[in-house]
Amino acid sequence: MENYFRDALYNFIFEEAGGGAIRHLADRGYTARQIADAMSFPMSYEKVREAFTKYLLDCAVLLKEPPDSYKKTEKTEYVREYDRYGKPSFRKVVVSEEAEQEGTAGRRAGAVIKKWRVIDFSKFLLLYHNGEGGIKLPAESEHRAAEKDIYLVCDFGPDKREEILQALDTAQRDYVQGICWTRKTMYHLLDQRMLRIAVRLQDAGMAAGKVYIRH
Repeated sequence: MENYFRDALYNFIFEEAGGGAIRHLADRGYTARQIADAMSFPMSYEKVREAFTKYLLDCAVLLKEPPDSYKKTEKTEYVREYDRYGKPSFRKVVVSEEAEQEGTAGRRAGAVIKKWRVIDFSKFLLLYHNGEGGIKLPAESEHRAAEKDIYLVCDFGPDKREEILQALDTAQRDYVQGICWTRKTMYHLLDQRMLRIAVRLQDAGMAAGKVYIRH
């Protein structure tokens, strides 16, 4: 019980101190480094990186499993309550969200269920530049509202990180370094920024990986 209260208190203080600001700036396209520099109160870069990565995972911009097997997890938060004597306590609650667009669409009469397919990045580029399939990439500042229909397979673990970073420009390195990549393959929404990163890697002679696309 003591650990639960301590964790709840820490999460509440962190949320009050900067959690909302980190999410707001991430929605505007800021990198973790830019967010840390913009904070009006001290917060370590590593803490910002962790919160930034968690937010990308929470809003399905970043996935730990393939998109075709991803299931949205319940979003929780801690709320502060007071007993009759004014003593505060914290309670973990599930935050309700509106049904995902695909869920509501799937219940409409005659709705077409989208299916995933996996293609090489080079093939995706041909489709994208030729305008085939009506492909439109979301901007990095539209993560929450974007259709989550295109993901880039990212093998950015520690073994390849240095080689990858050397191929990128300063802004791209800043973004990649601001994410807590795992040793396992991860999947990032293929927005405008990740497209530029993937093209840069391909131009440097590194395979940009596969693309999951749903249509």
